[in-house]
Amino acid sequence: MSRKKLAAALRSTSIDDDGSYDAQSDRFGNLLDGRPSTADELAKACLDAALTPRLRKRIRRGDTFTLIIKAPGADWIAPLAGAARRLMTDAEIFTDDGGSKHSKRPQTAGADIAEALSEGRCAIGVSPEPERFLPATLLTVADAHLTVAPPDGAVLRRVFHILRGRRLRGPIPPGAADGLSFSEIVAAFRPDVGAVQLLENLACFAAAKARAGAAEDTPSLEELPGYDGPAREWALSLVADVAAWRAKKLPWRAIAASIVLSGPPGTGKTLLARAIARTLDVPIVSTSCGAWFTTRDGNLGDVIQAAQADFDAARAQRPTLLFIDELDGIPDRRNLSSRGRDWWQPIVNFLLTLLDGAATPREGIIVIGATNHPESLDPALIRPGRFDRIIPLEPPDAAVLGHVLRYHLGAALADVDLETVARLAPGSTPADAAGWAKAATSRARAAGRPLKIDDLVAVVAPEDDRSPEDLRIAAIHEAGHVVAHLASGREVTQVSLIARGESGGRTIAHAPTIAPRRRDIDDIALAMLAGRAAEQELFGEASAGAVGDLAQATRLLAEARARQGLGDSLLHRGEPIETLLASDRALRAAVERDLVRIYDRALDLIRERRDAVLVIADRLQERRCLTGAEAETALLRPNGP
Repeated sequence: MSRKKLAAALRSTSIDDDGSYDAQSDRFGNLLDGRPSTADELAKACLDAALTPRLRKRIRRGDTFTLIIKAPGADWIAPLAGAARRLMTDAEIFTDDGGSKHSKRPQTAGADIAEALSEGRCAIGVSPEPERFLPATLLTVADAHLTVAPPDGAVLRRVFHILRGRRLRGPIPPGAADGLSFSEIVAAFRPDVGAVQLLENLACFAAAKARAGAAEDTPSLEELPGYDGPAREWALSLVADVAAWRAKKLPWRAIAASIVLSGPPGTGKTLLARAIARTLDVPIVSTSCGAWFTTRDGNLGDVIQAAQADFDAARAQRPTLLFIDELDGIPDRRNLSSRGRDWWQPIVNFLLTLLDGAATPREGIIVIGATNHPESLDPALIRPGRFDRIIPLEPPDAAVLGHVLRYHLGAALADVDLETVARLAPGSTPADAAGWAKAATSRARAAGRPLKIDDLVAVVAPEDDRSPEDLRIAAIHEAGHVVAHLASGREVTQVSLIARGESGGRTIAHAPTIAPRRRDIDDIALAMLAGRAAEQELFGEASAGAVGDLAQATRLLAEARARQGLGDSLLHRGEPIETLLASDRALRAAVERDLVRIYDRALDLIRERRDAVLVIADRLQERRCLTGAEAETALLRPNGP
């Protein structure tokens, strides 16, 4: 029998009007394709289950028609295309998931469709989102649309019977394969697997995906310490809205289900997302822009396919939470060079479309983005339908950090005021607090005794091994910051002499306004430079320890001139400040003049308040850490306790 006749026999025997599966077709399939694989049989059975009686008749008669097949996900495209080709061997087949490097151009696709139909061949399109990715011509002339679903119990029984030669008995839980990718379902059908083990595999795979990204010890929102303010308010509102949606009392479109969490590393963006998922009892799909770009070769098609796969995974497990870290990895198109734009533009546009609830169905999917640099985000990301808004997460104060410590320590050190311990490390994050608790507990365990307060203090504020001279320089430096902040009317929250990383100390203050004028910006820059000025005034020269202060002051003053209209020009310039300073000589010179002018003011202030600097520095060396109130009291009573 010729190959063509075998194909005709396969078409005529594999599809019955009542949808039953004829095992005889697999004998023809074996002759044609060799021993059928699990992937082939699964794709064929799922496609067969989706076919309508009318389509079965048209295929059996050998009619010419166009067919759109909607796949459950991107990794179903190739298997379903193969199944369709085995069903209609001469068909012209179009596949696209938005990331294919080999997708036909629209004008070429149109010609191929017309040619196929004129020759009496079918034209078939396969895609998880046909309206977005398949050729417009194919969509226009389509005679039929099929939606292929993940395998239900009947399909799983059918595939098992074909592969094993025996029937799968007993009940199959509804939705046993829901939420699993094509490859994961295939993996459940291992050669030595029986009926019970198959169902166990599917259940285990589904449970593993549901647990992905959520650790066993992730707290619920009720248990989660900190996060007071807009972040917690949004999260609690979301939980209530999702409950109403599940009860069919609220449409999904009425829920604010997408936000960006911004803040420095360690402020708990990932933990908040996991706590929301646990509270809602939904799976979490965790990914990052960095992961998309490191998948396979990182070329255009690979990046798009990786992003699509994560969205497909979230869609398959609905209701679910999709967490996208490093969101600033999607570049702001305003800052792209003409050369970089050619590569980035398709990726950015594709991701914006994926995130757009109007273009891509997002019912049941909560999307949370995270970034350390909200200023770098493309403005098109932050709008209703994509990300509704940005919620900042700042390092908590000592009181909140004490609560975080208490959560991680549990009943240990029950009589200790942990807020006092937290004051030893101003500017620390919830991640820092979790690390302290773990390190202190480990220290006590190594010593073979219960946890003591000394263990905790030893990791929060370890002994300082700096020389007396270096400690004095650091104390004078931080005292200069404190005096300048107080002189400008800003509230000092805390000042610390405890070294962390490359920083020899830290002063935290709050500005009195969120809409600073030019004089306010100059005062902030003065406080940044006052640490260096204090060193120069009291020691006759400055150290190299003001690198961070100089960087912040430079950026602050450059942004005032280049972006905020608080210089000689009203022009807003969107390029990164570092790029502008490197390329614009005039801007660089103007910022340098600002720095010199403000630094001279800082020197004058330190000369006037030299005694205040010395008082604060002395008290700081005694205590290592002062609250703002303690610093002000020290100035009022320099010889007091």
